[in-house]
Amino acid sequence: MQTAAGSTVGRLVIQLARHLGIRTINVVRRRDAVAEIKALGGDEVICTEDEDLLRRVAEIAGSVGVRKAIDCVAGHVGAQVSQALAPGGEVVVYGALSTHRQTDPAALTIPLLARSVIYETKAVRGFWLNRWFGTASPADALRALSEVRSLVADEVLSIPQGEPFPLERFTEAISFAEAPAHGAKPLFVFEDGRDEDDR
Repeated sequence: MQTAAGSTVGRLVIQLARHLGIRTINVVRRRDAVAEIKALGGDEVICTEDEDLLRRVAEIAGSVGVRKAIDCVAGHVGAQVSQALAPGGEVVVYGALSTHRQTDPAALTIPLLARSVIYETKAVRGFWLNRWFGTASPADALRALSEVRSLVADEVLSIPQGEPFPLERFTEAISFAEAPAHGAKPLFVFEDGRDEDDR
């Protein structure tokens, strides 16, 4: 199971899971994203705008729950993801979108039930790519990058096209990035003053 399935990472997870034969439960917050995620290859899609996440997971995975999950929302949704885990299940948290523009401390937490961690041995683990690169051996980092490059070259993974913005249009780029369904990442284009032949 994954949250923010419509994000760039979420779309890549769907493609990789399909390639590896892993079924996915994908959580989105907008109803208009459901068809797009299914068309991309998402097996099941739960829309938190109008569906109860825990009820839908139980319908899909049964009362036991899911064994593995990734979450980049945290907050209330992250807590529900941890509740949806099977005994011994694990969720990897790699973001906290629920904290975007938040000052409410509740949005900055992932409430966990002590019994889930103690008696059901559920686990929550964090992941931050910059930290991984800082702690991985150079050989492991090169191997991982090589694997990703091969997956892109073999068209297993399709990276979305970015939307270029000159640096002087940075406010427009920020508005573009904050739009609910922008579809692409804004990319700043820096002009270095050299001719194309000199680059």
